[in-house]
Amino acid sequence: MDMIETKIMNLSAPFDYIYCNGELGKHIGTLIVTKATWNEEGEYALETHSHPIVQYWNSPKGTVWNQAELKDCEVLCNDDDKRIDIQTFQLLCYQKDQILQGEDDDTYIRPDDISTIATEFKKNLKYYGIGFKSAHESLTSAVFVGSCREGYYAETYDAEAPYFDIVEETLEKLAESLKEEREFWEDMYDHIVTIHYTPESSLATGFVENI
Repeated sequence: MDMIETKIMNLSAPFDYIYCNGELGKHIGTLIVTKATWNEEGEYALETHSHPIVQYWNSPKGTVWNQAELKDCEVLCNDDDKRIDIQTFQLLCYQKDQILQGEDDDTYIRPDDISTIATEFKKNLKYYGIGFKSAHESLTSAVFVGSCREGYYAETYDAEAPYFDIVEETLEKLAESLKEEREFWEDMYDHIVTIHYTPESSLATGFVENI
């Protein structure tokens, strides 16, 4: 014998802004689904599921995330402080990139195109009036520079700053690309932080510090 009950729990301000499966919404309520079961021996079991009810920035209230539960969601911020930590932002961009890499469709975003994901994500945040915050005024990006068949490459290994992997024919072009990369991410984060390059290899020493 099974018995299923549902209940809607309405939330009050300050509301959280939550993220899951590439979706962002204002968490305004929770749909609680309870399933009670008894087996032939009369043993009892209880199963519960909590699905977020959200409001999108451009739609009426009341969308149920039936493919996600609260335990799967990331709280980005709330109405008291509508800012997301930039490290959380980076992590979610990388996670979405990994999901897209797993798709069979040839139209998925390429592994090195984190900037495209970040640009789209930031646009969605802005719809809700969400900005950025950071515990630091500057981020240190440890850069490894090496030579390869195509010329030279630069890659960062520091989790504090955005990841990149750049290949150019000459060191001069590599320096230009590194400048553009830094300017892109500083602009992405509304210039609340500055990014400083530090060398992670012998070829990087004396090179990245002067960019």
